[in-house]
Amino acid sequence: MDMSQYLGVFLDEAREHLQNLNDKLMTLEQNANDPELINSIFRSAHTLKGSSGQMGFQNMMELTHIMENVFDALRHQSITVNAQMIDVLFEGLDHLEAMADSIEQQGTDARDVQETVQKLQAITSGKTADSDTVEKSSSSAATSSQPQSTELQTDAVTLTDYEKEIVSQALSQKLQVFETVVQLTKDCVLKAARALMISNALGELGTIVGTRPSTEEIEKEAFVQRLVFLVITEANAETIKDKVNSISEIEQVQVSPITEGMKTAASPSKQEKALSNTPKIQETKQKSTTHQVVAKTIRVNLDRIDRLLNLFEEMIIDRSRLEKIASTIDNPELKDTIGTINRVTNQLQETILNLRMEPIEQVFNRFPRMVRSLSKELNKKVDFVIRGAETELDRTVIEELGDPLMHMIRNSMDHGIETPEVRAAHGKNPEGKLSLGAYYSGNHVFVEITDDGAGINREKVLSKAIEKNIVTTEAAEKMTDKEIYHLLFESGFSTADKISDISGRGVGLDVVESKIHSLSGSVEVDSTPGKGTKFTVKLPLTLSIINALLVQCQKEVYAIPITSIIETALRRHIDELAIHSRQVMQFRNKVVPLVQLSEFLDIPATAINDPRQGSVVIVRHGDKIVAIVVDKLLGYQDIVVKPLGNYLKNIDGFSGATILGDGTVALIIDCQAITVSQKKQLLKEKA
Repeated sequence: MDMSQYLGVFLDEAREHLQNLNDKLMTLEQNANDPELINSIFRSAHTLKGSSGQMGFQNMMELTHIMENVFDALRHQSITVNAQMIDVLFEGLDHLEAMADSIEQQGTDARDVQETVQKLQAITSGKTADSDTVEKSSSSAATSSQPQSTELQTDAVTLTDYEKEIVSQALSQKLQVFETVVQLTKDCVLKAARALMISNALGELGTIVGTRPSTEEIEKEAFVQRLVFLVITEANAETIKDKVNSISEIEQVQVSPITEGMKTAASPSKQEKALSNTPKIQETKQKSTTHQVVAKTIRVNLDRIDRLLNLFEEMIIDRSRLEKIASTIDNPELKDTIGTINRVTNQLQETILNLRMEPIEQVFNRFPRMVRSLSKELNKKVDFVIRGAETELDRTVIEELGDPLMHMIRNSMDHGIETPEVRAAHGKNPEGKLSLGAYYSGNHVFVEITDDGAGINREKVLSKAIEKNIVTTEAAEKMTDKEIYHLLFESGFSTADKISDISGRGVGLDVVESKIHSLSGSVEVDSTPGKGTKFTVKLPLTLSIINALLVQCQKEVYAIPITSIIETALRRHIDELAIHSRQVMQFRNKVVPLVQLSEFLDIPATAINDPRQGSVVIVRHGDKIVAIVVDKLLGYQDIVVKPLGNYLKNIDGFSGATILGDGTVALIIDCQAITVSQKKQLLKEKA
């Protein structure tokens, strides 16, 4: 059977299990005696082992099996949890994640894991004598019912009443039933893993209705070398034999047909436990769960969702064209139809965009382990708290959010939180607190990273900024605290006294702002010396379809995202002032710069306009407010955001483009670029 068609599903499930293992191992370190937690970890490892073996990825299966042995030893309390064990298990998880990446990119799980395997085996070799005795006794129990020589038993297996019934039904349907006896080599190390590979191979040819020993005993390796499988199949005995012999570490295979009239087992209740995935068991499970209401889900290829969204974007553009046509034709029925289309497409838009929404925990779950590692490296004690992990964001935003958050968390760990000795000397809890949270506000998601560390040293930031010629001494004297703190995001800025792997290389926070800017978001920092620092990231819920205000400047039409707009006004209703040859206006007791959009974008004038005509759009980016002067406001509209492409991506002032109802292209104004430009100009004037 070609398993490549299931590769995507396998990788999705494998990453889910790896993330679960990663999360649960972090919890295990704090709750070492929680049996349910250990069982959950064991089940994830066991499922991953099975699925990787079924897909034929032997390296991943064998490494997972060795890790599973550690979890099994924890279940039986033959070993105890310690920090060194958790480190080795995380090392194994790193290898498994790397294998998953390699499978996705190159189709192979080849990787040198020998050193990690030896560490894991050393952990399991620390079992107590009692546990060894239990294992030996279970092995001897299995051996007592099986021959220990390499010569295979030729007598047919004893069937339970239920197995006999299944065999009878299969034979009546002209199917064949075989007793497949497999002898593993004496030097076979991973017997359970090898048994799983045999089971998967036989499963491709038919249905396994029973095993000797039982499935549970096979998983625990409570057998020597001999395995028996009862297989219902349309294949012949030679095909079965060749299939099993293709697996390594198989010494001998014997396939014998089973006919009606086989001897019935004396104690069927015990033998029925040996059945694996029989129809009767499945039927019982179905009956026991019929009273539960379970939400049904399916896995959908992301490319299909993206194609669906692209088709819907085309529909939005055509809807705009219909609205424009309807506005020129006085037809009540057409207008009613347009209204219905609007309602339906709005609901469809919400549904499709929800398909792209994913919990932000996919990003947040990466960080507990990173904080743990940094705590050890920096000799700091940190209580890391996550809030709002269920908050959902567009998949495109989530994919790009990991690196910026990682930089800020590393910055808080290195620069913010002090060592236990320093914290104790200042009357603080020796264990620092670092929190990562997310929440909704309007059409945005806010992500906050807060620590209770030393805060930002205002004077040190200023001196470094002056030293690196980022600001002048005269300009620095007039800057507010927020402006000073925001200098941390300037390119090449660092307050670290020495270079380390964690910080101090002059890169990081400038990359953070650039990346968040590319997501149409913003980042702010606030700090109280001696009490801590808070980074706040503001992100849009989605990047593909937004509501925007269409404006006209000269003969061109532009779009301004509604999320950036505070207010609009007619120019003749505002009070304009001139301060140091710069045009400004009064807005709610603040002096706001006036930016002529035609001058900012260098649009050639086509006519001499009255300077009092036109409108003003007041926009905000972070804590900066700017008033943009345009010729005309054309109204609000849902627009589809299209990237500018490689040729136009470096042009300042635009964040994308959209297609209007009449087929023309309108550029989307980048409000951040305008506010940053005004800020730089203001700093120059202060200097």
